[in-house]
Amino acid sequence: LSRIGDELYLEPTESGLSLRAVNSSRSGFASFLFAPLFFQLYEPGSAGPETEFFRCKVHMKSFLGIFRSLPSLEKSVGKCLILLKPRASRLVLQLHCKHGVTKTHNLAFQECERLQAVFDTRSCASHLCAPARLLAEAVVHFPLTLAEVTLGTGPGGKISLRNYVEDEAGEPCRVREHPPHLGVPSSPPPIPFPPPEPSKTMVTELWLAEDEFQSVAVVPGSHITFCLKEFRGLLSFAEASNLPLTIHFDEPGR
Repeated sequence: LSRIGDELYLEPTESGLSLRAVNSSRSGFASFLFAPLFFQLYEPGSAGPETEFFRCKVHMKSFLGIFRSLPSLEKSVGKCLILLKPRASRLVLQLHCKHGVTKTHNLAFQECERLQAVFDTRSCASHLCAPARLLAEAVVHFPLTLAEVTLGTGPGGKISLRNYVEDEAGEPCRVREHPPHLGVPSSPPPIPFPPPEPSKTMVTELWLAEDEFQSVAVVPGSHITFCLKEFRGLLSFAEASNLPLTIHFDEPGR
């Protein structure tokens, strides 16, 4: 979640404790739901027929600072108590350690509206599913400073990933269609269009074959551009959890 946004949204519900984050441009969103069975004791509070459960948000760095050095915490901490105090505007976290030591942290929070991404995957014309490792090995070829990457579709179910750049006039720098194979330089090399100054722009483009994916159903010629930072964060979690990644898209903005 810290790779998505700078604020952590907490929402206790009957279904469990929801932890969410969104980036500054609201183009990246992530949510984790911890069911009541995850806790030794879970009390979400009370909500009337016309009222909702209390929701809040805290600074991500402040929350993460409490749980730094996980190997040490796993050895010394027996349990963690998370207590939300709306009247005091404080989120209390107590770490009950060995030998009767209790560490208490009081974090200031802000009330917030419900954070929920609105989307319908059924309305997307294209989708693909691939092992997280495949996409992680693909994006490693892009520099960490790159802000955005473009995913495009080609003939035969091929999928391309290339860096998104703009020239000084603000127009996107696109590459004429000479699809190279992954790891094999094309001949002739891709020609930038419109031609930028050679010293200012370098285009990196990778093509992945259809058989490298678990499933592919895409509209040829479609493409979307999205933030690479948040995408790397999702890939890291999916790869560590050994989960496939499914991408649904339709057109730019969807």
